[in-house]
Amino acid sequence: MNHSFKKVSGLKFILFLGLLHFSFIFLTFIFLRYIIVSLAFLFVYGMLLFYWGFWLTKKKKRPVVFALYCGVFSQLPAIFLSLIILTGASNLSTILETYDFLLQVWHTPLAPLFPFLPSLKWQETPVYYWVTIVFSFIYPLILVLGAVSGLFSKDKRC
Repeated sequence: MNHSFKKVSGLKFILFLGLLHFSFIFLTFIFLRYIIVSLAFLFVYGMLLFYWGFWLTKKKKRPVVFALYCGVFSQLPAIFLSLIILTGASNLSTILETYDFLLQVWHTPLAPLFPFLPSLKWQETPVYYWVTIVFSFIYPLILVLGAVSGLFSKDKRC
């Protein structure tokens, strides 16, 4: 009984992370005209991911790997799209640009960073494009870093 409750609470947390991500997509879209506000939203989003990872291990006494699972499952659409693009499977599709577009929409919270990136290209592709692919794997790691810091935290308060 207790084991099934933990599965449900894990699913709720994954859904919460997904809702959090969609909220920041929406907020960034609305305030993208104001670059400072958009950058603040990106910073707040990163800090919230870190905090919720910290909260999982410190308050809920969950293992760090649980934070990794939750982070990966909450970012699964972006991870799938990134893997499709990296493996070249998107080249086999008749709808080539759809994967790129969906990945960029998923990573709308990163949009305020793009003007600050160098206008370089790597393998004939702009740097911002590679940043969106890499961040598919970084978001879960931010949650894990918070979980690891919660694991090693000596403070009894949360």
